[in-house]
Amino acid sequence: MTKVVASKDCGNSPKNLFVQTLAISTEKGDGVEFDRCVVDDIAWVHPGRPILLGRVAASGLLRLVRSQAPVKIEVEHAISHGKAGAANGTVHLAPGERLRFCHVFEFANAKGDRVARITSFYADDAR
Repeated sequence: MTKVVASKDCGNSPKNLFVQTLAISTEKGDGVEFDRCVVDDIAWVHPGRPILLGRVAASGLLRLVRSQAPVKIEVEHAISHGKAGAANGTVHLAPGERLRFCHVFEFANAKGDRVARITSFYADDAR
């Protein structure tokens, strides 16, 4: 089971909490939660790679990349403003293997209950 350390940014903000939930489901490889949070024609951008279009393609990559659950996910910040949100933190994949992540989310509507576009950045966190 993955240990999750949540951000303190969520407080009384449902949108910030939604951003954090989507970031955690993305890092865990939780396709069910991910699918609940995105629109059918989601665009998922990983700079330098082809854009993934559609929920089926995005969920497929999610399951492939996180075939094994991470040991720990730490969300440093989860913020939102208007039609955008972002979350960053660290995912611990195996002993000594850590990645820093940042996901930028574009909401499908002003309510902020579904995401239309994700841009994800990763960097090795070799300490």
